[in-house]
Amino acid sequence: MRSPHRIARRAAAAVGLFTLALTGCSQGGAAPAQSARFSLGSRAGADPATWTLPLLAYRPTAEQDKSIADAETTLVRQCMKRLGIDWSPAPALPPIGPRNLLDWRYGIHDPELTARRGYQPDAAQLARYNAAVRAQSARPSPSIDTQVALGGTDMPADVVKQASPEVRNGSLGGRKLPPGGCFGEARRTLGSATHGISPLVQKLTNASYGESKNDPRVKEVFGRWSACMREKGLKYAAPMDANDDPRFRPNPNGVSPLEISTAMADLACRDTYRVAEVWHEAEVRVQLGYIQRNKDALTADRRALDGVIRVADRVNSRV
Repeated sequence: MRSPHRIARRAAAAVGLFTLALTGCSQGGAAPAQSARFSLGSRAGADPATWTLPLLAYRPTAEQDKSIADAETTLVRQCMKRLGIDWSPAPALPPIGPRNLLDWRYGIHDPELTARRGYQPDAAQLARYNAAVRAQSARPSPSIDTQVALGGTDMPADVVKQASPEVRNGSLGGRKLPPGGCFGEARRTLGSATHGISPLVQKLTNASYGESKNDPRVKEVFGRWSACMREKGLKYAAPMDANDDPRFRPNPNGVSPLEISTAMADLACRDTYRVAEVWHEAEVRVQLGYIQRNKDALTADRRALDGVIRVADRVNSRV
């Protein structure tokens, strides 16, 4: 099994699993005008979790994301109630790993955590997360009819065929199931199935991470980092190679001394050559280029996101 730290860092880099806690633009803000905020030499602080990226202006903030999620849950619950089902979602899992998209996007940076845990997440955080996963696994599964009511009759055929005859015919309790089930209805009401994050924004945010590694300045600083690690007796071509070393995986006996010493050496070399800063600056440049080349589409995406936020606010105000 891969390290939760590694899984979380990759997920954050891909923008998939973690809620963003970064400053985006306001609901009515025109995102392209915000590119002036990104001065390549400046920082809001030494902690990468306080940094930002231009494309975050086209994504909901953490508060907005929660509002959208809450509204979706409310709409699904209302739909299920019409069908005669008292439904509540499983409790959210506690956070693990990075606090937001940028926290671990460029690798480790916290000396205190690194000295205790190497490349692993905080032990108490990991324990809470694992306990919540176990509790969630112990919950009884919803009935097949409930599952189809939630997801619609276009769910996998092997699921639908197990449902009652009425549900297979698209009804429950004498009421017609909405297309895509109650989640489909809720997402149509909100205007998005992805919390307002468009496929283009998702694609560009993923692509900028990989493209930034090919920036000449990033390649140069990676080379310096690698040479610094060789001086310490460690052979890695790039910073994430150390993070992804298969020897540094969860171990019931705890984090090994080798992982701790490697991570501390990694962190020292990162700090010496400002690896995260140089890499982040390169990704800012890449994203600003994307925004310039896709400005019309991204402006439309931001407008659509603003609409989703307005609908979510209205739904939540009626609860």
